Amino acid sequence: MSQIAIRCLQFFSVALAMVGSSVCTAQTFDVYAAASLKPAIDEIAADFMKQSKQTPRLSFAASSILARQIEHGAPADVFISANLGWMEYLQAFGTFTQPSKEVAMNRLVFASVSSDPLELELPDILKRLAGGRLAVPLIASVPLGLYASQALQSLGFLATLTPHLAQQDNARSSLISVSRGEVALGILYASDVFSAPGVFSVADIPGKLHDRITYQALPITPQGAKFVDYLLLPQAQAVFQKYGLLAP
Repeated sequence: MSQIAIRCLQFFSVALAMVGSSVCTAQTFDVYAAASLKPAIDEIAADFMKQSKQTPRLSFAASSILARQIEHGAPADVFISANLGWMEYLQAFGTFTQPSKEVAMNRLVFASVSSDPLELELPDILKRLAGGRLAVPLIASVPLGLYASQALQSLGFLATLTPHLAQQDNARSSLISVSRGEVALGILYASDVFSAPGVFSVADIPGKLHDRITYQALPITPQGAKFVDYLLLPQAQAVFQKYGLLAP
């Protein structure tokens, strides 16, 4: 074999060794999180990556969709649900070595691109809708939709407003509809409104009207457990609060 060929082989051997080393040190893991947590989890994951050799791969969707994906074998290391019911659903399906932990809370508001305050009364809501639609995620499955349905039922408005509901796949979709002015009103998480320029909270929805809005994080693997523990540290909690979420 010529000297040139030998040097080429040596070069490629060193290159392959370097690639292999980087693959071994750059560990990745999968975080499945409720769509309403995206701004906060994006920042927290970036901070976590800087402080460790682990790289979170983030997937955001409605908690109902994520729970069913994990149930059918999706390779999640962490599941963060916006609804206790979907967390219990997943825990009943599989055997997990660690319990879920509450990492944040939220609240509901009526939101609009108009900053005019809204009275929490049916006539004022119907007047603001003016025959249009009220954005809300699917009220039978998506956490925000479930909470919104409970609140409207408690107020006695659900039957009247059901024909006006524009039901969507997740909280982010409802936020987008409101922000684009496609609907006159939406029922959103306060944190989503907090993070959306040009969208205003026009009426608070009292927490007593619906179940407690809690974000539970379930560690599914040892890698995931480290990330869940990080979510409870003061620096991560500060990020949650930065985006309008509440401390657990």
